[in-house]
Amino acid sequence: MAEYYGVRHLSPACAFYVREFLDRTKPKAVLIEGPSDLSGLIDGLCDHKVKLPAAVLAYTTEAPVRTVMYPMAEFSPEYQAMVWAKKNGVPVEFCDLPSGSLLAEKEKESEGAPEEEKEHEESVYEKIEKISGLDTDTFWEYRFEHAQNYDEFMVAAEEYGKSIREFSESDEHNELREAYMRRRIAETEEKYGSAAVITGAFHTAGIKNIPFSDKDRKLTDKLKTVESKSTLMPYSYYRLSSRSGYGAGSRAPGYYEMLWRNRLSSTPENTAPEYLSRLAAYQRKNGYTASSAEVIEAMRLAETLAAMRSGRLPSMSDLRDAAVTCIGHGSFGEISLACADIEIGTKIGELPEGTVCTSVQEDFMLKLKELKLEKYRSAAAEELALDLRENLRVKSEKSAFLDLNRSFFMHRLLEAGIHFGELLRNTQETATWSEKWTVSWTPETEIQIVEASLKGDTVEEAARISLNLELAESENLSKTAETLYRALLCGLPDCIKTAAASVQKMAADCASPFEEGKTIGTLSAIVRFGTIRKLEPKPLEAIISQLYLKFCLQIYNACICDENAAAEMITAVTAVHDACLAHEFLEDERFVNVLLSIADSDMVNPLLSGFACALLTERGKIAPEKLSEMVARHLSRGTPPPEAAAWFEGLAKRNRRSLIGRITLWESLCNFISELDDEEFKAVLIALRRTFSDFSPAEKSDIAENIGEVLGISTEQAAEIISAPVTAEEQQTIDELDDFDFGDI
Repeated sequence: MAEYYGVRHLSPACAFYVREFLDRTKPKAVLIEGPSDLSGLIDGLCDHKVKLPAAVLAYTTEAPVRTVMYPMAEFSPEYQAMVWAKKNGVPVEFCDLPSGSLLAEKEKESEGAPEEEKEHEESVYEKIEKISGLDTDTFWEYRFEHAQNYDEFMVAAEEYGKSIREFSESDEHNELREAYMRRRIAETEEKYGSAAVITGAFHTAGIKNIPFSDKDRKLTDKLKTVESKSTLMPYSYYRLSSRSGYGAGSRAPGYYEMLWRNRLSSTPENTAPEYLSRLAAYQRKNGYTASSAEVIEAMRLAETLAAMRSGRLPSMSDLRDAAVTCIGHGSFGEISLACADIEIGTKIGELPEGTVCTSVQEDFMLKLKELKLEKYRSAAAEELALDLRENLRVKSEKSAFLDLNRSFFMHRLLEAGIHFGELLRNTQETATWSEKWTVSWTPETEIQIVEASLKGDTVEEAARISLNLELAESENLSKTAETLYRALLCGLPDCIKTAAASVQKMAADCASPFEEGKTIGTLSAIVRFGTIRKLEPKPLEAIISQLYLKFCLQIYNACICDENAAAEMITAVTAVHDACLAHEFLEDERFVNVLLSIADSDMVNPLLSGFACALLTERGKIAPEKLSEMVARHLSRGTPPPEAAAWFEGLAKRNRRSLIGRITLWESLCNFISELDDEEFKAVLIALRRTFSDFSPAEKSDIAENIGEVLGISTEQAAEIISAPVTAEEQQTIDELDDFDFGDI
């Protein structure tokens, strides 16, 4: 004979009362909803060294990889049923379709059916919300989480299961699953005599007291299946939450743990004050005010809201509404981070060494040993400095290129989605042979290693598949070039070859100088950096030359553009400028001539004209007299003030030291500004503020000295003017500028 217990996944009340249910029914065996072929993982999940949350994962071995996952927290009723069974020496097994069959069903329904099922599921809960007048989570908390005793809970749970069943339409997938569950129940009863069956409330209503039939036998005799693998894996509260995209997740696992702990200590009424106290503590810790009086007022308001909705105790929805009003002073934004911290939480599960068994995990551990990185598998962050050059002081090739292979491994991990290390920015931009990483091991890393198993059997394969997928989906030249660069960092020759071919093909069709310029910059870095990573640069040099010619032919017309496009073009022009200086195979004179035409043009965007002038000055390709002529022309009364300011902004983006030393430039700027009326000055001020915002204090001081000299005052007087307090009249003028939009600075 079987006894049935319908649950809601990740429900503290369901988890609490399942133990009483089992104590009362005293079954000879326990069956739990889950892949029947993975019952062997239950022992590992119940190991006393396991720190939940954790999950049972099954996945297909061939692409596209599909998964089924059964996450567990301490407040999962399924987990508590397992613990009870182990404690009482009762056999416990899963009773759903085998994982290969569940995955085959998922594959079969991948074309449209899941969305239909999801829409259908949402409509069920919408009906419940209409009837109850409450959102689903609040209804569940009032009706179930706040239930005062076992009998009250069981009656409510049975009604809930029937309601879901009543509002739902049957489908082939669930019919097959329930037929298989009935088969497993019949087999277990025959073997052990009696069983307790723990399934979702929806399924309980479909299998309770319904005998295994000939129809069920026909349905389940020949199950379609696919090859799959399985493992236990650590999990996190964020992944458990519905916000991560997990369909059966809890909106607030951190809050549900609070409910669980207080239920265990028989003090469910403590959950509300604990929630508000922790929220206030978080606010104070992060620089916000949150007084005890505000917490007390929030508690009173939450109790009032619960009473208005016929709740015995405040729900999380009541508590959050009260917190927004009393602690957030009417703004959810003020307490949003605190809510996320308390409601979702940051808890990450841990499994004993050797519990996680995936090919990527094995490959990862092997590579740590091979590359002598085992000591970095520690929670304490350590710095890993790499010299990618060949070590000539050792005998074997393996030792000579140890750091290079370490670098390949660390970059492959990143591409596989495993954040074991973080690459630090190199302060020596020309030191292409040097890398620094911060390396540390966290439970999150272990989760990522398991997830990488869905991409391939090794770290290298997972990285390759990830990069190839990006290449297949990329429709953008510069993005494809960036993928090529990352393939180089990973040391994946076949990926590099594929990406280079994609770049070459896209380059022929590209008509965007911005894309061409960015790509030239990326490919230039690869050629400069590639030798140390054993890359033959010649094929890429040909692509760079092709793009360079196209860029030089198209750039002038592209510079006749608006302000937004001009900012993008500066990035592209800078990349090409740097490439010209780095590579002798590029015809530098062609680029210089293009810059001269842009600098001397009144048709192009003034920001780009000024920037071209700055590059030419930096290269020594423009005579001082010509520069003075351009300054005088652009900073004159005949040039519209916004255009003049934009031109000066472009000029000031490069070679600032040289510009600061040119007193004639500051004379022209002072004369230009002095001739502006008030309205013109306000418009120009925006560009000038943006221009000087990146200047260092020392540079600003030197500019002040120059302006002091232009105005005929000493350095000391200029310093006094700069440091003098603002008068009331000046402050009024400044306040008037508040009406202007400085958001683009």
